[in-house]
Amino acid sequence: MPFPSISNAQGVWKLGEIPDYTNSSNYRWANTSIIEVYIWGAGGGGATPGGWSFGAPGGAGGAAVAYLSLPTETVSYHITVGRAGLINQYEYREGGGGIAARAGAAFIAGSNVYSGGGGGYSGLFSSLTKTQQTALIIAGGGGGGGSSRTGIGNSGGGGGGLIGEDGASPYDSKPLYAGRGGSQTAAGVNASCDSQQDTNGFQGALQGGSCLVNSNGGAGGGGYWGGSAGGYSESNTMGGGGGGSGYIKPGTFIGATLYRASGTSAGNASGLQRGTAGNAGAASANGADGMIYFKYKGTPRATGGNNVFQTEGNTYHFFNISGTITFYSAPL
Repeated sequence: MPFPSISNAQGVWKLGEIPDYTNSSNYRWANTSIIEVYIWGAGGGGATPGGWSFGAPGGAGGAAVAYLSLPTETVSYHITVGRAGLINQYEYREGGGGIAARAGAAFIAGSNVYSGGGGGYSGLFSSLTKTQQTALIIAGGGGGGGSSRTGIGNSGGGGGGLIGEDGASPYDSKPLYAGRGGSQTAAGVNASCDSQQDTNGFQGALQGGSCLVNSNGGAGGGGYWGGSAGGYSESNTMGGGGGGSGYIKPGTFIGATLYRASGTSAGNASGLQRGTAGNAGAASANGADGMIYFKYKGTPRATGGNNVFQTEGNTYHFFNISGTITFYSAPL
């Protein structure tokens, strides 16, 4: 993992147990009682042209890295793995990504032909009841892409990070029609929108927003606070959705960092074992699901994960779907 820089990471670090933090290519914790946690939010779905000319890509998922001490008693962490935003998405998925169809309205078959759904957040919670109050760490999901008659510029914003990235709305001098990223204190505000069917985008705590006109704007990404959906305006604008924000609960971790995605580039994109987790959906393509994995030295000390294995003296627990990991005070 690269040593975090001011330009791409936010968080709090304790350096007391790092033996060689001057060499960023060999950055490692020496203490064998450390649990490393790697998290990626899901990517937003790309838009389809529908009756217009172009669909735009969604935004990529944000990321987080955290360090915990191996416990002296049994401890469980409850995990949400964000599901990818889909093209023309009309049903909610894990992690709070918004839907491209008009939320709160009856779905009419064939009416949702433009925008992409928002990617869901991924994170750890202290309880099976997942709320902002029980959240320990979150990586935000990317916003969905929008459509245009001009080009592929109405793209979704990347997931957070402390703040989710705003979507894009570059045509006809209408930047306010882009969805807004969630922050540490509030969901993204509604984008401007012509002929809106409602004033409620449904973005909020752990939830990304849906467009104010059915299918005519990329949905917001899920996050600690969700991003808002893009707005609609003739003749070239169905704005991209904003990304959801990430979060770190103070006092929970030895060290933790959030990485905001930038457009279609995932947060902590070069992280080992990431694969395609958090990738943005290209135009007319679905995004990629998020992922969480745990790594620690020695033999298994925990149960949980859909892929658990040992290699090179380390144990890994991978979560590609939501679940629970339970750590014990001694090897199993």
